[in-house]
Amino acid sequence: MKRNFICILILFAVIALSGAFIVYTQSKKADSLTAYIYSNDVLIRTIDLTSTDEPYSFTVTTDNGEYNTVFVRQGEIAVVEASCPDEICVKTGFIHSSALPIVCLPNKLSIEIRSEKSEEDIDAVAQ
Repeated sequence: MKRNFICILILFAVIALSGAFIVYTQSKKADSLTAYIYSNDVLIRTIDLTSTDEPYSFTVTTDNGEYNTVFVRQGEIAVVEASCPDEICVKTGFIHSSALPIVCLPNKLSIEIRSEKSEEDIDAVAQ
């Protein structure tokens, strides 16, 4: 009887922690996300990923005819097709944070995401 009570207590604790984690991660996604797309180290486009309602794609073409097809959807961006031989940029998949940019070295394309946070979200170490 006591063992069943402990198992139920642990189960409720796990459920409560999971719920708290979900609420925490959803509140973090409320920040404004902006994708910055560079070609040959020149900013060619910025996209507000937070306010993107409908998914869409576009192609970035270089001067020598090479290309990358970029796909944008709510809160995420990816390169879905590229003319480069290794396609590492395609294999990166969708990104939704500033932790990992998308880079295509042969086509000289890079995509990074920046999160717009308010001043009060910055801690003392970051300042």
